[in-house]
Amino acid sequence: MTAETATTVGAEGGALYRVLGKIHSALDRVGRFSWWLDAVGLVIFFGMMLLTFVDVIMRYIFNAPIMGVKEYSEVLLVMLIGFTISYTHQKKGHITLGILVDKLAPQPKLILSTMVNIVAMGLFYIVAWQNISELFFFIEQGAKHGTTIYIPAAPFQVTLVIGSITILLLITRDFLGDVLGCLEQRVKAYHWALIFGVPAVILVLSILWMQPKLWPMDLPLVGLIGVIVMLLFMFAGLPTSFSLLLSGMLMIGHIRGAKVAFDVVGTEMFATSADYIWSVVCFFILMGFLCLYARLGEDIYITFYKWFGHLRGGLAYASIFASTAMAGIVGDMLSVASTMGTIAYPQMKKYGYKDILSIGTIAAGSTIGPLIPPSMGFIIYGVLTGQSIGMLFIAGIIPGLVLAGAFTLNIAIRCAIDPKLGPAGPKSPWKERIISLKYGGPIVILFLLIIGGIYAGIFTAIEGGAMGCVGALAIGLIMRRFTRHSFFNSLIEAGKLIGMIFLIIIGATVFSRFVAWCNLSGFLLNSVTSLALDPKVLAAAILAFYFFIGFAVDILPLMLIMVPIFHPVVTSMGIDPTWFTVMSVISIQAGEITPPLSTMLFALKGIIPGSNINTIFNAAWFFVISTALCIIILFIFPPLVTWLPGLLYGK
Repeated sequence: MTAETATTVGAEGGALYRVLGKIHSALDRVGRFSWWLDAVGLVIFFGMMLLTFVDVIMRYIFNAPIMGVKEYSEVLLVMLIGFTISYTHQKKGHITLGILVDKLAPQPKLILSTMVNIVAMGLFYIVAWQNISELFFFIEQGAKHGTTIYIPAAPFQVTLVIGSITILLLITRDFLGDVLGCLEQRVKAYHWALIFGVPAVILVLSILWMQPKLWPMDLPLVGLIGVIVMLLFMFAGLPTSFSLLLSGMLMIGHIRGAKVAFDVVGTEMFATSADYIWSVVCFFILMGFLCLYARLGEDIYITFYKWFGHLRGGLAYASIFASTAMAGIVGDMLSVASTMGTIAYPQMKKYGYKDILSIGTIAAGSTIGPLIPPSMGFIIYGVLTGQSIGMLFIAGIIPGLVLAGAFTLNIAIRCAIDPKLGPAGPKSPWKERIISLKYGGPIVILFLLIIGGIYAGIFTAIEGGAMGCVGALAIGLIMRRFTRHSFFNSLIEAGKLIGMIFLIIIGATVFSRFVAWCNLSGFLLNSVTSLALDPKVLAAAILAFYFFIGFAVDILPLMLIMVPIFHPVVTSMGIDPTWFTVMSVISIQAGEITPPLSTMLFALKGIIPGSNINTIFNAAWFFVISTALCIIILFIFPPLVTWLPGLLYGK
């Protein structure tokens, strides 16, 4: 503790500050440990990817598949999740609804953060305890995992124990850091009472709430309360994954009792991590990062820049076209926005493009990712509803191109009205344009490998992710795009994102269990039936709901929460599930760039140096209008969605 800090804290708090500071410093080393855990997890995942790749080759060429690949992949997936989730917390990689919290003054924000960390500590004490209990149960029962081959479950459960304990220690470190900050700011006594009093009240209310006989009420009402509680936790700054897990646990405790609620946390953590179908998410995430660090997005932008840069708004066209092409290998909004913000924005700035066009173009281009295969949105939706992921990929192609066309038309009209928005750049010679086409080759090859292989039945969508990873790695190595540092960074960053997504999936699984026990879908269906609504009116109402709630909630948790509720309702009304899936994804992603609560727009402010949030908001509105127009077109003409999958799959 420095002399300056001692003066700030005061004599009475100095000793406490020193003790807490030493504990905080000791726990800070856990952050480095989480990095090593993430690295080990990604080495394991790399082995899982190669195992899947070799199995596809052995099965397709030699008709000799490797026995037990599914079981091996599932337990390796458990290890991957156990080893990566703590690094996600270390790097603050959670999805948080911090829009309101960020507007607070420094001291209230610090006080709220301290309270939130106390709640998070309590939650992960339960998570760690239940994972340890599950480990002992596996040991006592000699539990085996698998159906084809039988693998002992206990050694792999150990990784979840390590991961949850590490997160608990990191949250404790963060809490102590907040306490030290409060001591430095010499917060008042009533602030300390608030910091510890509010979590204490939450604890007491939680204990009372998880006594079913004390609070008899209808299950649909409990479901509504659960959604409200979850949103309150999120708006308070608790990570989305923690909010889902905590609110789901509390509501299950009210319905079935505390013991069942705690048991669900322990069992679902292993069961969800060991679900083979979720490995498709991991594969496509890794493929995206390999492409990102191999600079394939930069290559494709150069191609379009050479062909369209000399037109009014040409660089904006290039950004939209490159975003569309990049979506075909990444499928993630933030990755596309990061790439275009780094590559395209400086070029548009150089040639005098106004920010209201250039920034809006980058924001709009990022929303094409959830529609163009391999779309992460379609992967999640397909897993949740049991639909063919390959068919959803095909269904998204035409809507994705329609959306890209709507954005291009937007740019053309605005630049025709005001040429200063996007001045014409230098014209590239035809020779340079032809040569630039070679840069698009790797992306085309990768796209055809994945989509062609899935459609031809050579491999499944899950295996397609692994094949895509190997293909992206091979392309990067052949083009000599990977250094040791960039390759390792692609793995580490993929691990951080995988950990974040699986924490949300685990939380959403617990929350969905409570939603199912409340029978919210059945209640909603009965209510809709009694109103005798036209199916298209119902679909329009749900899509509007998705659009507006997408302002504040990220696409992943929104889908994990709402799809199990609404999808059974619309399909029971005779609405085409493929069409509704595409419409849902495009409606949700439209909300992602709609001011004033859009998380993507706030992320864009961090991506583009010196950008102004008001300018970003104004820039986004023009493209929100184009997206709304696209939604209306697809709503009026469903064959734009259903024709291609019907042609290829005979649907």
